[in-house]
Amino acid sequence: MEAPLPRSLPGIASPRLVPFTVWHPHDTSVPLRLRPLLQAIEAEFARRGWAGAEPLRWAITAVEPDRGLRIEGIGLQADPACPAGDAG
Repeated sequence: MEAPLPRSLPGIASPRLVPFTVWHPHDTSVPLRLRPLLQAIEAEFARRGWAGAEPLRWAITAVEPDRGLRIEGIGLQADPACPAGDAG
């Protein structure tokens, strides 16, 4: 019989998924680059207070001439209520 998995692993905080949507201005006369898109996602995480969150999966879901690119996705953040090293 297998032992049950612990609620959290020692040294690893409990992660949580954080959904996000961000509009990124984009000039269609300039080639699309990945770095500015990732920077826009990181800026949105910082704006929401999700320091250390990382984009897990994201996509460009709309393009509008006035607003730019709409990026939607899911980020992964360590749970701030469960500090690293807490065995839960």
